[in-house]
Amino acid sequence: MSENLKELKSSYPNFNFENLAKIANVEVKLTAQLGKTKVALKDILRFEQGSLVTLDNKEEEPVDIFVDNVLVARGAVVAVDNCYGVKITEIIEQQK
Repeated sequence: MSENLKELKSSYPNFNFENLAKIANVEVKLTAQLGKTKVALKDILRFEQGSLVTLDNKEEEPVDIFVDNVLVARGAVVAVDNCYGVKITEIIEQQK
């Protein structure tokens, strides 16, 4: 048994983890939000290839990671084999 699963079982003693296998392959939408901004529609209509959109996050700030629009973690942008990735730096505790 993995350490993560042992930790989960100790944190949630009343949860039936055997049922977790039934839904383990369900796909969810995972989104990493680099930042956001407000832009007037007239400015969007002027966008062309190479246009730059400035976001509110600074380069060193963590990005928010959402699962089906629920904030679950924060992370840092990394490059992996010519692609971008996000290294998890913080797990967001959900309210019980």
